[in-house]
Amino acid sequence: MTTEPEAGHADTPDLPHAHALTWGVAAMPHRGPKRELSTERIVEAAIELADADGLDAVSMGKLAARLGVAPMSLYRYVTGKDDLLLLMFDSASEVTVPGAGSTWRERLREWAMFVRTSYDAHPWLADLPPSSTPTTPNRLAIIEAGLAALEDVPAPDRMKLPTLRLLLGYIALYSKASSDAAVDDEVRRALPELVTDERFPLLAPAVRAGIFETTEEDDASGFGFGLSRLFDGIERWVERDQEDEPLDRLPPGVLQDKQVREAAKLVEKARADLRAVEAKAADAVAKAAERLRAIEAKAEAAAERDAAKAALKAAKAEAKARK
Repeated sequence: MTTEPEAGHADTPDLPHAHALTWGVAAMPHRGPKRELSTERIVEAAIELADADGLDAVSMGKLAARLGVAPMSLYRYVTGKDDLLLLMFDSASEVTVPGAGSTWRERLREWAMFVRTSYDAHPWLADLPPSSTPTTPNRLAIIEAGLAALEDVPAPDRMKLPTLRLLLGYIALYSKASSDAAVDDEVRRALPELVTDERFPLLAPAVRAGIFETTEEDDASGFGFGLSRLFDGIERWVERDQEDEPLDRLPPGVLQDKQVREAAKLVEKARADLRAVEAKAADAVAKAAERLRAIEAKAEAAAERDAAKAALKAAKAEAKARK
């Protein structure tokens, strides 16, 4: 749905309603009951609902109840939930980055931390991942701030934008992956039993050691570690100053291809067989070491006995000589 532009915006592109609202060029309703509502108030109330109970809690009915109005009155300001979500996404994405760092790493780290703060304040943002082409003012402002952080990096803008997409994807994904809101506590407690050594030989010991029992401190250090490694990669790429090897996308059907699936099973079986052989080898080494240590201990004990006998014999001979 589109609207006629406000006066003074005759040359404005014909935008979808929600986008026109974010850019401030949408015509507002002039008829109807007293204007006790506004788009800003509706979006603010929707964000409050999502912050409290998640994105699934946001519905036009619940929103109307929160605002104390009839549901139909909301549609004079937003055309539906899709419009509302876009407006919420843009409003919650308002980020001001001071840009005080002296190096691109410092500036980009500050940028990433400020962007992540918006996800901490509004966890549901991770349910609306950033698109390839940001189309609202606040999402574009995030890209602008990121480009400012990378301004001194000797790379073309066409390469800086994918870098920022990578980081935005990491921030959103880490925020989503570090949330346990949807995890059943009983399932979590059962994981050490469900994740067996036979099925997950590498993961099982870590699960028993409590790898998934993270704290806020663990989360912060984990995010910082990943961010630093991404920066290391960016830094190495800048220093290398070479074209990347082309990476062709695989056709989606490859996931269900019979030969590929059979090959994957063979590889997994080979890994399982290798792990079994390695376990046997380790057991053989342990038994050999134990056997050899026993032989060495026996030899040492025999040597000590021989030495004791020799010493006793020498002492007797010396005593006899004195007589």
